[in-house]
Amino acid sequence: MKTHHLILLVLAIVLIGGFFLWPQIQTGPIVDELSGTWRAESSPEGEYPWWMVYEFEGNDYTLTTGSDYQEQGTYEITERFLDGSILVKKVYADGTKEYVMTVLTSQEDLNVISIEGVQLYRQ
Repeated sequence: MKTHHLILLVLAIVLIGGFFLWPQIQTGPIVDELSGTWRAESSPEGEYPWWMVYEFEGNDYTLTTGSDYQEQGTYEITERFLDGSILVKKVYADGTKEYVMTVLTSQEDLNVISIEGVQLYRQ
């Protein structure tokens, strides 16, 4: 094999390897946009009064509502998108149930998120 062929082969390997490794190397610090307490409630004009509170801390979360329904479990941000939305995997009911929910975040107001179409405000 001639020297210039060997140089081209090494250059191709470096470029292709760099193409696949670059996104993994260039990730910034992991930010958990969900940490804290988030609340949503019905409007005063609504026919049915309701409220819900999500508390996210570490990898644990708690959901309480104005009804008898409650959840407690763990969560993990599994995917982030350029539009600010994230996929969050929840595991609850003593690990027997799993659900992936879509959460929309806003760069304009970090104290507002939308979970499955419901706007929640940081407390």
